[in-house]
Amino acid sequence: MAWFDGFPFRSKEDRERSVKEFEKRVVPFGAEKQREKLQATLRELYPKADIKDVMFVFFDAKDAYMKKESKAEGLEAAKLRLKKVRWLDERGKATLIRFVELESGIDSLDDYPTAADVLSGLSEDYCFTD
Repeated sequence: MAWFDGFPFRSKEDRERSVKEFEKRVVPFGAEKQREKLQATLRELYPKADIKDVMFVFFDAKDAYMKKESKAEGLEAAKLRLKKVRWLDERGKATLIRFVELESGIDSLDDYPTAADVLSGLSEDYCFTD
């Protein structure tokens, strides 16, 4: 990254590489196909929320989760990202963390977690405490 008049400047290649790395971490099965399944599950879990807002928060939490070496570190990183989200209550945040964990562990879209899968596995491990 270079600096131009005090602002960081990234080349087009750097930006494209960052996007590809992000997509590889967050949507490894292809953005379109995975997005359809993601939206369907999120709509069941958060029927009153704006789906774009929930997807943005989901992708941010999943990116933080996937960057860590261990599951425990990933859960903590994702929780840290979600602490800043004020429009989701504690149960909603815990549900999203559980979904991130389940979705991150699948090997194909055939194994994609349902809303029932997410809700059935909630425990205090996903709770937020200050």
